Amino acid sequence: MGLGRSALSTGFDAQVVSTGAGHLLVPLIDQAAVDGAIPDARKLTAILEDVDGEGCYLYSLDSNSPAAVAYARFFNPIMGISEDPATGTAAGPLVSLLISRGHCPDGVTAIVEQGYSLGRPSRIHVTVNGTDVKVSGSGVVVADGVLHL
Repeated sequence: MGLGRSALSTGFDAQVVSTGAGHLLVPLIDQAAVDGAIPDARKLTAILEDVDGEGCYLYSLDSNSPAAVAYARFFNPIMGISEDPATGTAAGPLVSLLISRGHCPDGVTAIVEQGYSLGRPSRIHVTVNGTDVKVSGSGVVVADGVLHL
């Protein structure tokens, strides 16, 4: 990811979570560390294959808004995604993990910020009630077109 060991958070361990697609959740010390990541797709693919993951979700517990619980970036070179501006399949498990670790309470809607480094900021809303996880948000059309085959 182009980061030194000092960028890793000492509070949480990295781990793979899955909603059918395994994502490696990697806690970093702050938003600047998340923004500073420059992944090497070849090396990241090898690591993800080794841990049975498909994508990598870097996150920190600081954010742009006091309403958000985390700030994140998602990389999935295995599926050809260099970076995704909004990843519900990673934000849902992240908020569930944060609840299990006492970082935020169960039963509330938490916000994960993502996409800022791409200039496409998103706010992913995640509501967790026990084992029921709901991910929501809204989208903006940035392009449209017709493909002729």
